[in-house]
Amino acid sequence: MKFRSLLFSLLILAMSTLVFADAPLVVERFSLGDGGKLPRGWKSRNDEMTEKASSVYKVVVEGENAYLMAHSKGEAIQIGKEIEIDLNKYPILRWTWKVDKLCEGGDERYKETGDSAAGVYVVFPSWKKWNPKAIKYVWSASDLPVGSKTKSPYASETKIIILQNKKSPLGKWIQEKVNVRADYESFWGKKLKNVKLIGIMTDSDNTKKEAIAAYDDLVFEGKCL
Repeated sequence: MKFRSLLFSLLILAMSTLVFADAPLVVERFSLGDGGKLPRGWKSRNDEMTEKASSVYKVVVEGENAYLMAHSKGEAIQIGKEIEIDLNKYPILRWTWKVDKLCEGGDERYKETGDSAAGVYVVFPSWKKWNPKAIKYVWSASDLPVGSKTKSPYASETKIIILQNKKSPLGKWIQEKVNVRADYESFWGKKLKNVKLIGIMTDSDNTKKEAIAAYDDLVFEGKCL
């Protein structure tokens, strides 16, 4: 009987450890209370740009859910949220997004066309404040193959991975799940750094077209121990 009791206790302990290891770390689920506004905790690179960002990004409330809507009419404004993430503990990032309108002609490889209908940035600390290491996961307006990689023509340390492209369905929520740690190592090797910021950007300044996208439920997931 004592052996069974001990075995049961060890099983419960193991299960609780597994649940703890899998517990998600929420970056943002967006708040019903932020409806019609820029979400709290998100800002652009300075106060002036944050004020401009409020005309591009707004929280939309539908029933019991809130999400971020982005509508770019020739703007290029990124917003970000500072958050410290240890990728050894939380290597996986997932989120949902949709694109309602592509910035036609956008192609992330070139300065003249470097717009993305939707983009999620994972930014890492660097002494090069003007050019930190970053991975940008994009919904491209181009026909670049899904899974292909390139780099920003504006910042050499910003690496780009195409998750969706112009052939992807518009107006439909799609869930993404990426292994940020593995992607980091593929670009920069094993000297892993913690995440310092998550960014979002829908832009259309180069193409001079419109881009409309939405984002929701950005969450880091742990690994099973």
